Amino acid sequence: MNKQSLQEFKVNICQNASCQVRQDHVLPLQQMIQCQYYHNNSDKRRNSNNYKPIYISDSNNEANDFCNNIIEYLYHPRIYGTLPCKFQKSQNCKAQHCPFKHDENYIKQAFQYKIFTKLNQILESKSKENDLIFNSKKYIQRIEIDQFEDLKHEFKQFKEIRMDLIMNYICAFLNSQGGILYIGITDKGIAQGIKMTRKQKDDFQIEFDNILRHFDPIVLPQQVELMFVPIYKDELIMIQDLFVIEIKINVVDKKQLYFTNQNEAYIKRNATINQLKPKEIKDLVLLKLMS
Repeated sequence: MNKQSLQEFKVNICQNASCQVRQDHVLPLQQMIQCQYYHNNSDKRRNSNNYKPIYISDSNNEANDFCNNIIEYLYHPRIYGTLPCKFQKSQNCKAQHCPFKHDENYIKQAFQYKIFTKLNQILESKSKENDLIFNSKKYIQRIEIDQFEDLKHEFKQFKEIRMDLIMNYICAFLNSQGGILYIGITDKGIAQGIKMTRKQKDDFQIEFDNILRHFDPIVLPQQVELMFVPIYKDELIMIQDLFVIEIKINVVDKKQLYFTNQNEAYIKRNATINQLKPKEIKDLVLLKLMS
């Protein structure tokens, strides 16, 4: 499909009274895309400059800034021709107007269209949060991640956010070798996610930054990186307001000993943390100074 055909695909309504797609409103994707015109809201496309290449299920999309259906997602110029073909059982896919990747020509075509579209200029002006949404990193719900708990990686799954416990782990990583805390990953490494609205994310970040300023010594911004990584149902569909919170802790000064806002010190030991007793604090300070 060339640039012009992609731009017009499923934008205009079908006028063919005998069209099979028009007669049957419940069709699998492979049959729905046989006709280049739309028939109802399930296969209608808008101008792709008006929405982002993200499809969120079970959403009323009031702002109209995401894809309304799977057709808008698959035929968006940023997505078209980049995903492996779902219909290709052999070397040749026979689905007419197939949106998936079959060979390098499809990838090249999609890339060339992306260069000429104004969408790139729109994306460059978006906020930091939108940049994170477009980040290629994501987790698939209920799928085991490619990482294990160890001295530098910790998994936590909360029914409700425990900011005090989060700060204890940050303190432990700062007093050890640094690492990453994953909130929304079970002990078995399964991605479950944490449900957080936009306001809840904003409130979390405000409280998060405020508590770190009350550590002793103060934790600098470059020492702790916070990211909300989206959870997907599968490779295509993002689940609204569900994230894994990744907190990356960088050790800047290995000789420094950090205390939480509760004046407690922790260290990391494999897949757990320990609160230090007064004698342990003294011994660790001496060890850090001698190292």
